[in-house]
Amino acid sequence: MNYTIFNTPIGFVKIIENDKYITNVIYEGNNAQEVLPHTELLLLAYKQFNSYFDGEIKNFEIPIKLNVSPYHQKVLKTLMSIPYGSTITYKKLAELSGDKNASRAVGNAMRINPIPIIIPCHRVVRSNGDIGNYSFGSISNKDWLITFEQQNK
Repeated sequence: MNYTIFNTPIGFVKIIENDKYITNVIYEGNNAQEVLPHTELLLLAYKQFNSYFDGEIKNFEIPIKLNVSPYHQKVLKTLMSIPYGSTITYKKLAELSGDKNASRAVGNAMRINPIPIIIPCHRVVRSNGDIGNYSFGSISNKDWLITFEQQNK
């Protein structure tokens, strides 16, 4: 396992690489220590995150590996098709994933998403217009990411 930690506009982010795949993106908060990327893949991920936060790229092009159930994989892969700067409701994502009644299961998939931002769970909102919860730091991070993407479409 290799990792890098670096600062972003929403706080420090830790990216973990296992067997030539990005497997986890973890929110470290505001008081972490930077760790420079020391593998080719971590350097690529670091550069793409910086380009994302600079508004230069809309999608990540790095190899990822999901270690979640087949259902959660299906939901998370469906989520990756939601365009940059757009949002979708939990209900609509459940529908697109094959079960219109699975909003809670979709919410759970968002909660356990091991690769947030690359897999943009911040783009999923509630049907009533509320942005909903966000397990990558705080609701303010989710709000920041949604606003940032909408301003940089």
